[in-house]
Amino acid sequence: MKKLLKEIVIILAISLVAGILNNTFSHNSVEWIGSWPSFADSENDSTWDCLSCEPTDPPLLSLAEASALYQNPEIIFIDARYPDEYEAGHIKGAYLLSFDAEEEVFDSQWAAIKPLVDSSSQIVTYCSGADCESSLFLARYLRDDLGFKNVRIFFGGWRRWSKAGLPIEKGEE
Repeated sequence: MKKLLKEIVIILAISLVAGILNNTFSHNSVEWIGSWPSFADSENDSTWDCLSCEPTDPPLLSLAEASALYQNPEIIFIDARYPDEYEAGHIKGAYLLSFDAEEEVFDSQWAAIKPLVDSSSQIVTYCSGADCESSLFLARYLRDDLGFKNVRIFFGGWRRWSKAGLPIEKGEE
């Protein structure tokens, strides 16, 4: 029994040292002390902290800001989730552009949206909520690779929008 306990302690110590070394020298390291996000269950969406966001990223919108923009029919909402999630429910009038989908799926979705937008269009991207960053990555892509100047991110996403009782619809566009 003592031998087994000793082996367990040694394995745990080696694992701990390996983890510390990996985190210290990895280019994708995790901060030891940091600000962690409050996810979609939070009622105060002004406190969300996006771990992957950079200072130059498109701005994050609160629920109040997103719902105010929704009142303007010229603002285009784009859902970055997978097709099955979109069909289960999405912001009413939002278009689907699945950022994490296979390239041919993304390309066919983009082909349907492209005629509706130009570089000056105002776009709001969203996904599931604060624990999903597809909207962030899609917003970066739209701005940096496709040249859209007015892109914002509703980081509260689908969960926050539907929980607030704002306009939704189900099925394909």
